[in-house]
Amino acid sequence: MAASSVSGGPPRTGLVTFGGVMLVIAAAFNLLDGIVALVNDDYYVVDELLFGDLSGWGVWWLVIGGAQLLAGWLVLARRGFGALIGILLAGANALTHLMFLGAYPAWSIAIMVVDVLIIYALATRLDEFD
Repeated sequence: MAASSVSGGPPRTGLVTFGGVMLVIAAAFNLLDGIVALVNDDYYVVDELLFGDLSGWGVWWLVIGGAQLLAGWLVLARRGFGALIGILLAGANALTHLMFLGAYPAWSIAIMVVDVLIIYALATRLDEFD
């Protein structure tokens, strides 16, 4: 895969773009989870939650989903602050889904894998940000 350079800056790879797109996809999943948690009480297995009520989880997912959407936009714009925020939010999201593991294990593991891919994509290519 050939790296391209924009206006004489450092070479760019597709890994950062991948990380930004994955942040936007994770944001969409979290926003959808938040809306479902607030609207449809019967969808999630509330007895298997580690702690809290479903409304609290729904609000958390809406907040982290909105923040991930912003971070994804910043990463796609190659802003260094976006990479830092994206890494922190992906880590927080992975921990959140670790706590949600008892309710929906397959979904939680899939989201945690996406979060690890985001962290890898952003942390290994910090030189591509301004």
